[in-house]
Amino acid sequence: MKRFIIFILLFLTSVHSEVRYIDEIFDEVSITQDVVYGNAPDLPFVFFFEWNTVDIDLEMDIYQPLNDTEIQRPVIIFLHPGAFFSGTKDSDDMVSLSISAAKRGYVAISASYRLGLNIVSTYSGERAVYRGVQDASALVRYLRHYHEELNINPDQIFIWGSSAGSFIGLHLAYSDDSERPESSYGSGNDPDLGCINCEGNNYEQNSKPNALVSCWGAIGDLDWIEEDDNVPTILFHGDADIVVPYDSGLPFTINIALPVVYGSSQIFNKLNSLNIETEAYIEDGEGHEYWGSLNGSWISGPNEYFNQIQTDSYNFLYNQLDLGEIGDVNQDSEINIIDVVELVSIILGESNSNDFSDINQDNSVDILDVIQLVNLILSF
Repeated sequence: MKRFIIFILLFLTSVHSEVRYIDEIFDEVSITQDVVYGNAPDLPFVFFFEWNTVDIDLEMDIYQPLNDTEIQRPVIIFLHPGAFFSGTKDSDDMVSLSISAAKRGYVAISASYRLGLNIVSTYSGERAVYRGVQDASALVRYLRHYHEELNINPDQIFIWGSSAGSFIGLHLAYSDDSERPESSYGSGNDPDLGCINCEGNNYEQNSKPNALVSCWGAIGDLDWIEEDDNVPTILFHGDADIVVPYDSGLPFTINIALPVVYGSSQIFNKLNSLNIETEAYIEDGEGHEYWGSLNGSWISGPNEYFNQIQTDSYNFLYNQLDLGEIGDVNQDSEINIIDVVELVSIILGESNSNDFSDINQDNSVDILDVIQLVNLILSF
């Protein structure tokens, strides 16, 4: 028996098992397009006052791994770039990310949100961000309301934003109604936009994401980030970004529509000071959307940064999935080589199986679980 275990362990150290939520373990993805998650007043493409709105449906595309039997799946909401006056849920980068996430076992959502930016107004940008936050709030509340129908875990809803989409994710995660910008209350012909959770739909679930991936985004006020927010956040930014400053400054480096904002470097420092889990990757000499896109469209296809950002992000999100108990086969609150020995004993019929021994969650305890457990231990 001992010789067999030693042989298995030596063999497994040279074998790689693909891990759900980190590797692309599914070959095909199903896509359900234009699912309505809310309805809200929208602005025309060009406007000077906000009184002439028209209600529109807020829509999302749902990407799922084909023939997946797992329930209680984590969700990633992808929010597109576009400076709040352009961009769609069908942009190249969002589609690529959504397909890749679904192949990893996530339910991926690529969502539209309301656009509209009056560049001659010094506060229009604040209101544009706020409307986007309201829409993202409506989407998170929708997903939590229908989590059973969608086979998703309502406590594992993550947001992954690019540029404007990252602004939305950061503000939803770290601001609340007590921190509404003054401009959101309206004046003259611009109406009061209402509370964060007051638009889109009437679902009353919590709208905070459980983790955040922020690509070249920023926040309007660092003081909005407080210790009790506690949303784990991974940040990516180029230090030569002239669209959204990686440190602090004016978007587009000129004084139009948006006030001074605080980029990934400042956000990382604030999160660190509050002991909120965070990672930041600031790339020397890189500009905006440095993974190979312009306003969400590939210039010549995704570059090496695109793959690296995905790898870093999925490793970070994996740590938020609270899968620690799975793999702790002997239930001693640690995952180590002793759990591998116990798992081999279970497979050989010398010990009884338990809820923590099906490492890859395929409803069968076998050699594939041993491979995945060894890889999990080696990744620590």
